[in-house]
Parts: sequence; C-alpha cells; structure tokens
Amino acid sequence: MARHQHVLVEQKPPSGWRGWVYRWAVKLAIAIGRVFLFFRCTGYENIPPAGPVLVVANHPSYLDPPTLVATSIYFARRDLSIMAWDKLFRIPFVAFFTRTYKAYPVDRDNPGRGPYVTLLDILKKGGVAGVFPEGSRSNQRLMGPWKPGALRAAFTTEATILPVTFVTVGEFWPKRMWRPQLFRDHHIVIHRAIPFSEYGAGAGDGPAGRAAQDQLAEKLQQIINQPIINRQQAHQARLAELARRGDPLRDRPLPAQSPAHKRERAAFRILGW
Repeated sequence: MARHQHVLVEQKPPSGWRGWVYRWAVKLAIAIGRVFLFFRCTGYENIPPAGPVLVVANHPSYLDPPTLVATSIYFARRDLSIMAWDKLFRIPFVAFFTRTYKAYPVDRDNPGRGPYVTLLDILKKGGVAGVFPEGSRSNQRLMGPWKPGALRAAFTTEATILPVTFVTVGEFWPKRMWRPQLFRDHHIVIHRAIPFSEYGAGAGDGPAGRAAQDQLAEKLQQIINQPIINRQQAHQARLAELARRGDPLRDRPLPAQSPAHKRERAAFRILGW
C-alpha cells in the first residue's frame, strides 16, 4: 500500500456465516482467557455505548490488540479497529480475522499518511479505534514515551478518549519472552471516559493545540500507569511484611503483656493472692 493510500473500514458487524464466526470467536477467546490466563476486566461499564471513541492503552505484549478488540465486542458490542502489520493481510487465514475485526493495514517501514486518514475516517463515522502511543511493545512495566501526534485524531474529530491499562500482562508475557506464562492473572482496567468537552474545549490549532495535546498526553500517561504503580507498591508492601514476619528480632509482646501474666495480676488484685 502506498504512503498516500488509505482503506475504508466498514463499521457494520458482518452477517451470515462470517457474523457467526465473528461472534463465537470472541466468546471463545474470552473463555480461553478466563481459563488459562485468569482474565478479568475492571471498568467495562465505562465503554461509551455510542459515538466516536479513541482507546488509548499501554502496549506490553502481543495480547494487547486482540484483548482490546474482544473486550469491546464482548462487553459493549462495539467493534474496535486497530492498525495491523500490512503483511498479515497477505496470509489467508490471518487476513480473514484481521478484516473481520475491522483492523486496517500499516507499512511499518513506510507508514505515510494513509493509516492516519483511515483512523480519522473511523472516528468521523462514530466508530471506535485503538492506538498504542508508545508505537510498539514496551520493554518496561510502566508506559514509556509517546510517539508525537498520538492524540491528534481525537482533537480533530472531537472523539471521546478511553484510557485502558494492561496491568499484569507485562509480568507474564514481557517482550523478551516468545510465549506467555499460563495460569497467571490477566487484569485490565478500563478507566473513566474523557469527553472532548473536558479535554479539548478552547484548545484550537497551532501552538495552543499542541500544548493541549501534550498536557492531555501527560495526564493520560499518569492515569494508565497508576494501576501498575499501585500493584508494584502493594507487592513491595507484601514483601516487607513477609520479611518482618521472618525476622527473629522483630517486635514481640513483652512478658508483662501476655494473657497469662494479665490473669495473674488480676487475680492478685481481686483475691489478694
């Protein structure tokens, strides 16, 4: 696909036998996730039922795109389009699912403007699109630096922004591993949706618009990172508690505070023993 070309993504769910596969593949994916990855989703009620939505998420693993798509369809019955490597569209079996679930191609070596035009078209038609502002899978637990212009489409189309955090997948499937570790907690958090009236009112174009995008990017990064930070802090607190319990010199009740000693003192005061 040339740099200037873009594709039009159909926003209606497929019908016929394709529709049957479309629905049951999502149900099967969620079931497999719950059995083998202990999948759970917090905040799915925050997915807007209508209108243009730009989903912004961290990107620690290969699981992130299909998880976003399946979660949106399963919990909100809304298709979610994500950029996919253009070579996937040349593999017959894989191409069927990438097209069925509204993915659109991007040439990683020469992306050009085409994918961005496709993203704008999806949002202008009232659809849902997902972006990973880091650009590729992250090497760290917390969300890393963003690519420039990640939120430009939201400001242009006045779309609602939906932050999503993949809290634990970076633990059981980090970038250095070729496959995930099974039977681990796969937890994602869908945060409160942020409407355009809250983040973009009066932003305008030019330097003011870019400054508003930078401010919003910083805010979203904090929102997305917070559940991961909370988990890390809880883990450190747990380790500290286990270390304290295993310390033979930790604080122990003094003999005068033991129940037996208290009973003896009470008997002495009452009976004069």
